Amino acid sequence: MRMPSASELLDIALSAAAAGAAVLADAARERDASPDGLGLRTKGASGDVVTEIDLRAERSIRAVLAEHRPDDEVSGEEYATTGTGAALRWSIDPLDGTSNFVRGLPHYGSSVAVQDVGSGAWLAGAVHAPELVHVYSAGAGLGAYRESRGIRRRLHGPAVDATPVLLAVGFSYDPEQRARQLTDLPARMSAFTDLRSVGSAALGLCLAAEGSVDAFIETDLYEFDWAAGALIAEEAGLIVKRPATMRGGIVAHPPHLPVE
Repeated sequence: MRMPSASELLDIALSAAAAGAAVLADAARERDASPDGLGLRTKGASGDVVTEIDLRAERSIRAVLAEHRPDDEVSGEEYATTGTGAALRWSIDPLDGTSNFVRGLPHYGSSVAVQDVGSGAWLAGAVHAPELVHVYSAGAGLGAYRESRGIRRRLHGPAVDATPVLLAVGFSYDPEQRARQLTDLPARMSAFTDLRSVGSAALGLCLAAEGSVDAFIETDLYEFDWAAGALIAEEAGLIVKRPATMRGGIVAHPPHLPVE
């Protein structure tokens, strides 16, 4: 079977992310009308929440992938991996920024990315943030883009002379991990003038890609958190250091602003 091009895979990623985002948009209206109807429960560390919306959005994303790429492997946040052994693997986060969504903050969205299993290369990714009305996307070798309200703009990362110089970070739900992150933070701030915590790794990476912040770092993530955003940042010209395992830290920064 012919391997699809990055452009073809990107179209599927965009469709799948849009399907997830449509569920989130409907759910946001439900949330505003009846905040108690989210089906909220915790998982893992205290503060790490999941809603029925996460589950519905992931089912919608998987339905699109099943329609277009039924034999591919799919790994997501909420359901078991399917299609193990395929040449392509999709990594999906149906609702990245769940805490933001629950509290009525707009920085959340659906993230979909696809990887060539043999080479490990990431081929396409999309992050659809319905309340921001932003769709970020990238294909390997195709550049990174943001589409918003009918305007499509290529992304090139932060300007060399951008000011103030902003570092975007994320914090773990685990208290011990979070304490270590806070201890390390002062040393990392030496090249920056201010700090932002977005509450969504996918969107934190996209904000770095578009140049709204200058770098992004988070030391405790799962692959589905960063898969699409990392490719988008990379295609925007940032240096991206991915973790070697399914869980770990990620750093994205422009060449003129090293971050350790």
